[in-house]
Formats: sequence, C-alpha cells, structure tokens
Amino acid sequence: MTKVLFLADAGAHTGFAKVTESIGNRLVDDYGMDVSCLAVNYRGDYWPTKMKLYVPTMLDKMDIYGKGRFIEMLGTIEPDVVVILNDPAIILQFLIDNPFDPDRILLRYRPLLTYIPVDGYNMPPAWEILDKVSMRVAMSKFGQDSMPGSKLVHHGVDTKTFTPMNKKEAKKALGMDPKRFLILRVDKNSIRKNYADTWRAVRPLMRKYPDIDVHFHCHSNTMDGVSLKAYTSLDEDIRDRLTFSKDLGPFTGWPEEQMRVLYSAADLFISTSYGEGFGLTIAEALACGTPVVAQNVSAIPEVVGPGGVLIDPDRPWTAPQGQEQMLPNIPRFTEEIERLYHAGGVRRRLGEAGREHVERSFSWDKAAKQFATLITKLETSDSQEEQP
Repeated sequence: MTKVLFLADAGAHTGFAKVTESIGNRLVDDYGMDVSCLAVNYRGDYWPTKMKLYVPTMLDKMDIYGKGRFIEMLGTIEPDVVVILNDPAIILQFLIDNPFDPDRILLRYRPLLTYIPVDGYNMPPAWEILDKVSMRVAMSKFGQDSMPGSKLVHHGVDTKTFTPMNKKEAKKALGMDPKRFLILRVDKNSIRKNYADTWRAVRPLMRKYPDIDVHFHCHSNTMDGVSLKAYTSLDEDIRDRLTFSKDLGPFTGWPEEQMRVLYSAADLFISTSYGEGFGLTIAEALACGTPVVAQNVSAIPEVVGPGGVLIDPDRPWTAPQGQEQMLPNIPRFTEEIERLYHAGGVRRRLGEAGREHVERSFSWDKAAKQFATLITKLETSDSQEEQP
C-alpha cells in the first residue's frame, strides 16, 4: 500500500483544505492509498475525513505550519511520497529556512511532489529550486506555462452540491429581500484578495441605485488583511447595505449546502483579487449559475471561461513574496457591474455558460486520478533508483 504524507491545509474551511481533502480522500477510497496529513489550520476537533490528520501545533502553539513536526512525521509514517501543497514562498521556508530542520532533511527527502499555485508574473529565481528537488504540479495552465516542465492538475468542483437555485428563493432562505440586487464576494480577507477595491468598485453604484446590496463572506477584520468595517465606516449612507457572514470561526466556515444557497442568491459575483493560482470560489459561484466579474490575469480567465466578464488590469505591482501581481482597473469594474445590473438576460446566459464550463472542465475525480498516476510514477521511479 502506497503511503502518502501531505504537508497542507486540512481539517478546516480553507480553499487549500478543500483541495487536500477532495483529492486525499479519493486517494484513500478509490486508489487504496494510506494518506496522512500534517494539517495546517487543523486544531484537533472532530473532522470527517478518510485521511489521518495530525495537529501542526502539537509542539509549538505558534508553529501553524507544523515545521517542528515535519521530521517526526517522516520518521513515524515513512511515506513513499511527500506532497506539499502551499504557496511557493511558504514551501521554500519548509525546505530551506526551517529552524526545526537545520540539516535540511525535508529538502533531501525523495520523492517529493509540490502542488503549486502561481498567482503572478516574473516569479523570483529562487522558486526554480523547486524544479530541482521535486515534481512540480501546477493548479492551472497559466501556472504550468510559468513553470516549464511542470505537470498540470486543475482543481475540481462538486457540481452535485454546487447547483443553481432560484435566486429569489435563495435570498428568502438567507433572510434577504428577493426583490433587491445582490453583489457577492467570497474569499479570505487578505491583502492579495483585495476586498478594498471591490468596495471601491461597488460604492458609486450603491449610491446611484438604492436596490443594490453587497455581501462579503469573510471576516471583517483579520491579522493579515484590513479592517473592512473600519474601511467602510465613513460611508454612512450605504454601509448598512454591506453585510458580512456570521458564524465564521478562525478555521471554520459555512457548510457547502449553505454556501450553495449564498452563491445562488447572488446576482453577480465579484473578485478584484490581484491574482489567483486557481480561484476556487469563482468556480463554485459559476457552478451555481452566478456570473462573475473579475480580472483578466493569472489563472482567472481559464476558470471563468464563458461565465463572466474579464477586466484588463491597470498595472503590475511587486508582491511581498517577489512576484508581480496586478492592480485592478476600478472604473472598468464599476462600468461592467453597472452594465450587467441592467442586463438580466445577459446575466442568465453567462450563468448558464459558466455552469456548463465548470461541469466540463473541473472534476475532483479527475484530479484524484491524475494525482494517483503521478504518485505511482514517483514511487516507482524512486524504487528503481534505489536498486543496485
């Protein structure tokens, strides 16, 4: 039985955790693998999963990534393949700048697979180290093109759960007025996700059209983001029409069935993110038949497909990790949102096309099958190298 160790999010309602569990559980059920995960953001509460989850902060409460447990996990599990799913800058910290691994044992461990989101341009040269020590797997065609020689495994979407509902009925189920126009954003409130520019884009339209409401499914204040309530505090005439989801814990969110209702209730889904390695919430919104307005950058175009409107960026900026990401053209966002506000028929056609695109393009079963093939290939090639 192939033993796999994931160093990735799991046991939480994050995008990466959904990816890890959607693939990892299928590797157990469909391919008979023994899958363990040193699970970022998992704190030990019951979590239904076929994988074996380990708490990263067992040795150090501040060690959210579990850097202090990597070597322990390698010795305890003795995995045939290690899979690291995280941003490239974080993966390099695991491999090169880990104070708990001064001998760089993880860097030398083989075989190693890195599942990498590429959300920008002109990647730092240091990231090329990952090509020398691991099999790189991109999450998008954009990412694959940015990493020549890498493999490609798109994320999936559970299109049996995320299905369109009647928008009026969905709004009623959420306690919203079914006659009002709802603009939705679903993402972590982080710097890259750039909620501030979403608010800048919709603010003039909320003043112009009193039936427009905006809902942000995120924490209104996070350590690495901004205080959105403080940011919007001076917009006294419209801020009561901006709402935030309740019952969001530090590592938990809403159940998928409830998210389906939220996605379906929206008339438009907006993202002013500087860049995406994939864009899972965008794909889930499309699966629920909700059209998207987003930037024409990074992996976003291949996820949106025919299901929305793409806005060319304003200009690049250098992100803290070293890659270039794109600042949105806010006036163009405002123009397109207003155009679609008036065009119900266009919104319906985009929503239908987006749903078809997601059904055709993104499957967790396919992603798991591709991972099983890559893991088997790595395990086999490593075994052959060990033979005299």
